[in-house]
Amino acid sequence: MSKDYYATLGVARTATGVQIREGFRRVALKWHPQRNPGAKTEAELRFREIAEAYDVLVDPLRRRVYDDLGEKGLKFPPANADREAYQYVGDPFGLFEKFFADANPLAVAYEEDYEGHAPGLDPKDPDESIEVVVPCAAAELLDGSCRRVTVKRTRLGAENKPYVEEKLITMPIRQGWQSGMRVTFRGEGHHTTPKKQPGDLILIIEERPFAEN
Repeated sequence: MSKDYYATLGVARTATGVQIREGFRRVALKWHPQRNPGAKTEAELRFREIAEAYDVLVDPLRRRVYDDLGEKGLKFPPANADREAYQYVGDPFGLFEKFFADANPLAVAYEEDYEGHAPGLDPKDPDESIEVVVPCAAAELLDGSCRRVTVKRTRLGAENKPYVEEKLITMPIRQGWQSGMRVTFRGEGHHTTPKKQPGDLILIIEERPFAEN
């Protein structure tokens, strides 16, 4: 079955460039594999499909070919066509990081339910939060960047037995962020008992003369 890139991003075929970007932002956050640890295989597949859809629709030429000829015409042009066959070979995670690093910091608050535990929907009290300071150079806050942070936390395993793990978190740093900003990843903190919902992970931006690796 031919792929419907518009449906993948949740936008109409008449969508503007801004609407396509907004569609990508919404579904990429929803299906980011970090946000779907219980359905990792499906999330990785959808995340790549979302990246491919965005890669096609954000490019005016590729979008026009797709609108006229569909996925087959885009990927398998006739021998006499004056264009190359399209094949998505990009890095979905790299696209995600660049997209959010380039985004206007006022376009959407990043302190949202990033990891799948919507505030107010779980009647249980949250477990302990984790706060981590993320050092950033002034240039990173000015121009935007991306940070990978390894967090040591306690989680529940089989038969609700707690275990300690190191979790790698990718955080796009948006252009214009300031020292002291707190970025919350819902449900990514400690989870030591089934009587509580997972705590949050809070990353605190701190400007330093030279960022630490």
